[in-house]
Amino acid sequence: MANSDTPMGFVPYRHRGGGVVRASSYKLDGGYATSLFRGDAVILSSGFIAVGAQDSATLLGIVKGFKYRASDGSAVITDRWVASTATLGDEDVDVEIFDDPMISYKCQSDTGTAYVDATHKGGVFDIELDHAGSLVTGQSGMEIDLSDTGTGQFLVIGLIDEPGNAAGVNAKLEVVIKESLLKGN
Repeated sequence: MANSDTPMGFVPYRHRGGGVVRASSYKLDGGYATSLFRGDAVILSSGFIAVGAQDSATLLGIVKGFKYRASDGSAVITDRWVASTATLGDEDVDVEIFDDPMISYKCQSDTGTAYVDATHKGGVFDIELDHAGSLVTGQSGMEIDLSDTGTGQFLVIGLIDEPGNAAGVNAKLEVVIKESLLKGN
C-alpha cells in the first residue's frame, strides 16, 4: 500500500534524552509578511523568528504556536500566523518554538525520492517547501527533501514504525535538527 501524501511539517516525536518536550518563547516582528504554521522550521534573523528555507541559515527550531494582541486589543492564541496580520500598535508576537536539539520530529519525505533505509538512514537532508501550510488546520506543509544531500539541516534517524507507513515516497520519518543554533554545530 502506498503512503498517503499528507505533509505535516515537523511534529515533535520524542525527546531523545528521555526529557520532556517543551517549547521556549521567542519574538516575531509584528506585521511579519510571511505566513508561518505549526510545524514550520524557523531561523533567528536579527533577533526575530523567520521562516526557514532550503539551505537557509542554521535552524532555531520548530513552531508550536503564536500569542499576540489583535489590532482590536483581543488576545489571540493560534497555531498559524497569517502574513502581515495587524497587531495592537504593531506589537511583536510571542512564538513558542521547540528549540531543544534533543527533540526528534516526525515528518514526511517528499514525493521526488523514495525512502530506502540503506540509502537515507543516517543521512542529512534539507527541508522541502513544495506545499503551503493550511490556513484551515494551521499545520505546516514542509517536508524533508531526500534528494538534497548538501550540508543537510536534518539527520534522518529512520522510518517511523506505524500502520500505513512504509519505505518509499511520502514515508513518515524520524529526524533531528542537525544544523541547530542551540547545539553549536
